Amino acid sequence: MLELLNIKPEPILKEDALWIKPLFIECFGKEDPWLERLEDSRYEAYQINKKAFIFTLVVDDQTDLLTIGVNKETRQQGLATKLLNWIIDKASPGQKFFLDVECQNTAAINLYKKIGFELLSVR
Repeated sequence: MLELLNIKPEPILKEDALWIKPLFIECFGKEDPWLERLEDSRYEAYQINKKAFIFTLVVDDQTDLLTIGVNKETRQQGLATKLLNWIIDKASPGQKFFLDVECQNTAAINLYKKIGFELLSVR
């Protein structure tokens, strides 16, 4: 089990492609579409110990949570919760957060509900 108290997420940089690309494929079965966008300052990405990551798009008072991934060996140890709470805590007051999640992704849905997200619509 990881000790999460003193872990602080670190930015993901373009140079991190060597380890983030295989991790993204492990998590989602496809290549990461976000790493190339990090040159655009609206996109932000953070990681914890090269085991978990979060990508966001921030435009004015809205943050879109694009993806959160955790490697298989460290799932259910609180890394996704740590990243999500950290992103929310560092945001400006009044920032709104939005995300899309597949209906069958119950692990993600449970995480978002635990954090306090509400369902707006189903597509």
